[in-house]
Amino acid sequence: MISHPDLPKPLGPYSPVVRAGDMLYVSAQAGVDPRTGQVPNGIAAECRQALDNIRRALEASGSSMVKVVKITLFYTRIEDLPEINAVFNEVFPTAPPARSAAIVGLAGGRSISIDAIAAT
Repeated sequence: MISHPDLPKPLGPYSPVVRAGDMLYVSAQAGVDPRTGQVPNGIAAECRQALDNIRRALEASGSSMVKVVKITLFYTRIEDLPEINAVFNEVFPTAPPARSAAIVGLAGGRSISIDAIAAT
């Protein structure tokens, strides 16, 4: 388990990031600002925040977003996919990771949750 003060606090009995060999597994991150506990308005802002939470976890673990190889995206509304894809194009402009996605119900009125696998 990797811990760091900049990482969002887990809401249950799980590790935010686990290192296994040369790989990092980042638990699903919602679009919650870890400093304020607030969810930004709009799916694009919430997606950016979730990806920023992943970035923080990776940087605290000695990695970065350019080393992400796989993303799993959980979101609540199919009509949000174009905005989500636009944010992904901003964050991963040249070499997007592999991605799986599922439409799900999320706790706390959240609209998105994203987990990641990255190289160290």
